[in-house]
Amino acid sequence: MRYAIIGAATVCLLACSSSDETSGPPTADEAGDAAATGGDSSSDAAGPALPAEPVVCGVPEFSGAGGLRRYPYLQSVHQESARIAWTTTTDGDGAIELAPGPDGPWTNVASQRELFHTERTREAVDYWAHEVRLTGLEEGRSYCYRVLEGATVIATGLKFTTAWNDPTRPLRVLAFGDSGKGNEAQMAVRDAFMKQEFDLFLHLGDMAYEDGTFEEFHDHVFSIYKDFLHKTPTWPTMGNHEFRTSAGQPYLDVYYLPEQAVREEEQERYYSFDYGDVHFACVDSNEASIIVSELYSLSGEPNMFQWLREDLAASDKPWKVAFFHHPPFSSSERDPNQLVRDNLLPILEEGGVDLVLTGHDHHTERTVPMWQEQPSAEGQRGIHYIVAGAAGAGLRTATGDFWTAFVDDQNHSFVTLTFEGCTLTGQAVTRDSEVTDSWVIDGCNDN
Repeated sequence: MRYAIIGAATVCLLACSSSDETSGPPTADEAGDAAATGGDSSSDAAGPALPAEPVVCGVPEFSGAGGLRRYPYLQSVHQESARIAWTTTTDGDGAIELAPGPDGPWTNVASQRELFHTERTREAVDYWAHEVRLTGLEEGRSYCYRVLEGATVIATGLKFTTAWNDPTRPLRVLAFGDSGKGNEAQMAVRDAFMKQEFDLFLHLGDMAYEDGTFEEFHDHVFSIYKDFLHKTPTWPTMGNHEFRTSAGQPYLDVYYLPEQAVREEEQERYYSFDYGDVHFACVDSNEASIIVSELYSLSGEPNMFQWLREDLAASDKPWKVAFFHHPPFSSSERDPNQLVRDNLLPILEEGGVDLVLTGHDHHTERTVPMWQEQPSAEGQRGIHYIVAGAAGAGLRTATGDFWTAFVDDQNHSFVTLTFEGCTLTGQAVTRDSEVTDSWVIDGCNDN
């Protein structure tokens, strides 16, 4: 999300108080040579000392007090930092309290907030959007947190885990797109994936039908996934339905994503991040965005394609995953997206991408390894392409094509990925928790 005023809040700089009571920022004497930097998101502040045992934070509870509207949700979780967002309909000061365990010690971190008027959102009520940026965290460690408005706790029993570099630690990923209808199918898929635990969630676009409005985000994303988003960070990509309203401005306002774009007006439309042994790169595959990048590319100006090429080349992670909305290979009633094929595939191949995740078409499909728009020769390198657009929207016919290894146009479903060492295991799972497709990619052989 992009604020008119960007601020940051920092967890305690040195050892936190041993008391279970809420503690404020350290004094200058407590901090010694380290200074609190409430407005500097680049602070290297150290978080609370953490126990060796797994952290159990209790049962999540949410209070009607304080006007909590959009339940807390995790954003931009990295190895040493995280962002937590929520909204309220009341005008109280917001804060996160963070601790290494359920008994504290608790560190209070004030939120930055922005008022969203009904004239801007077209929703029924005005609300305040709150954001807290936590820095100086330990990688791969769990923290308990709770949400306050003033002195009132409005959400408690919450937990998140930072990203990690440990290559031996498995990474569990949930991925799907085209969910946001607010219908029974979407809720059935949600109930099925909630039976599992995931480290991160890739939403592949079209999360807020029909037009990506603020109201549709409230009704079709945050209300439906409210019991999931506070514990699993969401990394989204913009679909064509989100693009319909002000070129995706509500999307940019509700999500808080890395600002890595080469142009200010493109911030949060594409970005990348690392978890474990995996480098993830998100791009905006909407037609207007692709065409703008084409024009910038032809004139030699910085653009999204150049960013993607340089981003992939700079990563030394053994796994590289790209995700965006429009599939280059799909056997649905729609034609495959030629703009995406022409502009993105050469960069993905040059950059060593192993897997591409997309939505847009309302079915599930997995390709054989592909190279230069053809199936790879036996034993040669290729990219695996997944269409996972069956998470709620009405299903569409997909018959398979020469690239198809698996296709299912009969079931609403989601995709799971587990990266463990040089092995990637994937599954397509239906709303009834039936595994309809399972595959393994051997990264050791690099093909």
